[in-house]
Amino acid sequence: MSEDPKQVAERFYDIINEGSLERLDDVCAPDVRGHAGAGADLPELKRSIGSLVEAFPGLTATPRHVLQEGGLVTTWVTYEGIHRGSYAGVPGTGRRVRFMAWDLFRVEDGRIVEITQACDLFTLMNQIGALPTTAPA
Repeated sequence: MSEDPKQVAERFYDIINEGSLERLDDVCAPDVRGHAGAGADLPELKRSIGSLVEAFPGLTATPRHVLQEGGLVTTWVTYEGIHRGSYAGVPGTGRRVRFMAWDLFRVEDGRIVEITQACDLFTLMNQIGALPTTAPA
């Protein structure tokens, strides 16, 4: 019997919270297809998430809304952490960050076979000081 798709999504976030990205192999199909911020395949997905985990050690993902229809699971997620390593060319600042993301998973036979990720990078980049400030009018 296949694992419930919502449980698969929950395991995905548990893996991020543990920082054990090698375990993504446990929840993702080897030929997983990614879209948007997820990267095109499993190695790119690991690199994408890995760059966040490396720059924000102890990063936590907290799913706020999890909805399922058949094998599709969508989540609205809050990420929180402290900017300690380089991210997008910005060295660690020690600043606390909090930003939102949206994920859509397609789950078959207990594994993620397709993932689309959209992240509020504008908020994240603003919080680490990567965006220029606007001049007063």
